[in-house]
Amino acid sequence: MKKNKYKLWLIIILILIAFGILLKILMQRGEGENSVTIEPIQKNSGDQEAIKIPESTKAIPNFNISQLSVSEWNTPSGLPYSQVPGANLGPTSFQIIDEKRIAFLCNSTNEIVITNKSTGKSIERFPVSFAPRDFVYEKGIYYVLFEQNVISYDEKGNELVKFPFPSEYQGVEKITRNKDATCLLLPSGNSLMIENSGSPIKPVEYNGIITETGQFITTQLTGNNSYSLKVQDSGNRNFEKTFSADKKVAGVYVIGTTNDRIVLDVQTFISENPISVERTVASVDLSQRGLGDFVNSSKVPDCYYVISNKDFYLSENGNIYNMMTTPEGVFVFLLTESKSDKTEGYPSSVAKTEYRSNDNLIKLD
Repeated sequence: MKKNKYKLWLIIILILIAFGILLKILMQRGEGENSVTIEPIQKNSGDQEAIKIPESTKAIPNFNISQLSVSEWNTPSGLPYSQVPGANLGPTSFQIIDEKRIAFLCNSTNEIVITNKSTGKSIERFPVSFAPRDFVYEKGIYYVLFEQNVISYDEKGNELVKFPFPSEYQGVEKITRNKDATCLLLPSGNSLMIENSGSPIKPVEYNGIITETGQFITTQLTGNNSYSLKVQDSGNRNFEKTFSADKKVAGVYVIGTTNDRIVLDVQTFISENPISVERTVASVDLSQRGLGDFVNSSKVPDCYYVISNKDFYLSENGNIYNMMTTPEGVFVFLLTESKSDKTEGYPSSVAKTEYRSNDNLIKLD
């Protein structure tokens, strides 16, 4: 009888042990099925593929930077610079005209000065109207932005047509051209078309910054250290992606686009009081699938002898050009993409120079 009793207890103990093991297995399985992996927020728009947000741009290869040209200040063959109360005036905008020439729009003398790219010496110049702000050169015509209109000039400096725009847009500082049309790039981040095929039109406003390739780009700060980039291409497809920065973002501006790149001017705070920002020029991959990752990026030296409305220019072939004004003269650099960790940066004489346009203002009593 006792033997049967012990046998019964042994069976019960074995059942309890088996039940405990089974319960443990079931609990572990349940935890695995209900566990959550926290990943960066990914947003799909149109055909955009979900892509992880890069933490920063530190590991991205730098651009390879080479000096193209340097022009002296206030010499017969140089570029004009002048000081007036509250401003330092000089080249406010520039563009590569062809393989041999660079054009500068100078608000110091209200003229366009064309220099030889290899020597930096001026070879042509002609006057424009008072207080020019920006310009675009296309097919032998200069389209120059002023406070209340855009005026076109031929290569000899003859005035062709005036394209006025409403007074509510008087604070505009930049223009662009797209498919034989002239557009103002508004401070709001939108675009205003005022001319098409050589004729003034009733202004039409579009969402986003229109680029030379017909895309509309919108940038928006999404947090202290993040911003979003939205693209609407010519096929009405929409792509969107969020990027992060290692410092608080002050602003993100579109330099230009090609068929496979978007080039940005990303500005982050070094200090908010007093305000001091650091600029980074960066290229983002763009394909039929949408926005990709950063391809190259480089810090921009904090050197601005005069205030310029356009100191970066992206050509049709994807070359990025940077105009830098220093106490020694006006430099133009070429930034090209590179996959190598060993790249040439800005010359040390420029990279180490910290100069802001208000450091040399005329002091009034």
